[in-house]
Amino acid sequence: MSTPPGLEVHADDLEQIRTTLDDAGRTLFGHAHDLDTAPDAGVSSGEVGNALAALSSAVAGLAQHLGTLSTNVGTANADFTATDGAVSDALRPGGPAYPGTTAP
Repeated sequence: MSTPPGLEVHADDLEQIRTTLDDAGRTLFGHAHDLDTAPDAGVSSGEVGNALAALSSAVAGLAQHLGTLSTNVGTANADFTATDGAVSDALRPGGPAYPGTTAP
């Protein structure tokens, strides 16, 4: 059995994901407002209006979820960066993992 390749996490990649999700959420939220109309569809205007209102609400909800996901990715990025920095500091000469040594 072979070992799968390691997972590499890069702060820049996480930031790009966060930005993409945030942009998509903002765009969707704008479309939700566009869907919130009172169409003139004759006898069916009420049903069409209700359908558009439901679609508008669903699109707005999806946009909000994308915004939350974007925020969570940003938080994970900050946590990752802090953890990566702490491990790097611990492993440097003179750090907690190598007491009594000095950096060149």
